[in-house]
Amino acid sequence: MPVINYQQSSVIIEPPESVLEGLERAGFSIPFSCRAGLCQRCLMQADSQPPPSAQQGLSESQKAQHFFLSCSCIPRKDMTVNLVGETARLQGRVVDKKMLNKHVLALWIAADCRWFPGQYLTLWRDKELGRSYSIASLCDEGRVMELHIKRHHQGLVSRWLHDQVAPGQSLELSKPMGHCFYTDEHGDKPLLMVATGTGLAPLYGILQEALRRRHSAPIYLYAAAGEPGHLYYVDRLQQLAKEYQHFHYLPLVRRRTIDEDGVFMEEDVVAVVQQRHQELKGWKIF
Repeated sequence: MPVINYQQSSVIIEPPESVLEGLERAGFSIPFSCRAGLCQRCLMQADSQPPPSAQQGLSESQKAQHFFLSCSCIPRKDMTVNLVGETARLQGRVVDKKMLNKHVLALWIAADCRWFPGQYLTLWRDKELGRSYSIASLCDEGRVMELHIKRHHQGLVSRWLHDQVAPGQSLELSKPMGHCFYTDEHGDKPLLMVATGTGLAPLYGILQEALRRRHSAPIYLYAAAGEPGHLYYVDRLQQLAKEYQHFHYLPLVRRRTIDEDGVFMEEDVVAVVQQRHQELKGWKIF
């Protein structure tokens, strides 16, 4: 009989019990309402692919993250599960760090978890103080995630990450969360991505995933900043635009300093997008 691992307990499911029924029998209080797979109140997340029947009515992004309805899930194998939103913390290790410009730090952290580029997680300085950052890298066998962190003058976490955290150091982090990532349903849609500042981080991750999956429809990425020195990954994105003819990268600035060269549009990003993309029916917008 399958075993459900939940909150450091192992519960044997006795067919035809659902995960919800088995956990209730074991004394756990799991939120529910209809018990018929309609309200999604009993939504949980598994460490592996749950039965398709337990994912009926869920979005593609929810399915990709192994979300399932515990009231409809009759497991066929052992599963480790948790309630969506539970705040379990993981241990990560800083692999490397470097400045991307004068204000933005790239931090690479190895962690034994699964994520989708574009999701976010919380880095904890201590038990109470944490900040959320988007993931800018693919989830490969190395399981090293890339985060982009802007230094804030009064930022207790950002200044700590910039000035004190060093390679080799262990950090506490939350499980990756969020629905902002590329899925198979986006495969034939043109993609429009618009970012300011470190808002580029999740879009850079999504772009890599789209190219990895050989997305063939047009991709437009607009990255905006106050001035050229506040942009980053410009050369890298321009190189990708040369390698992939269907990918278009447009860096924009509100003002250009005298000693800056390169191709920058001195425009407001909202105005440019409105002018260039007046018809967006059928597009996926990040």
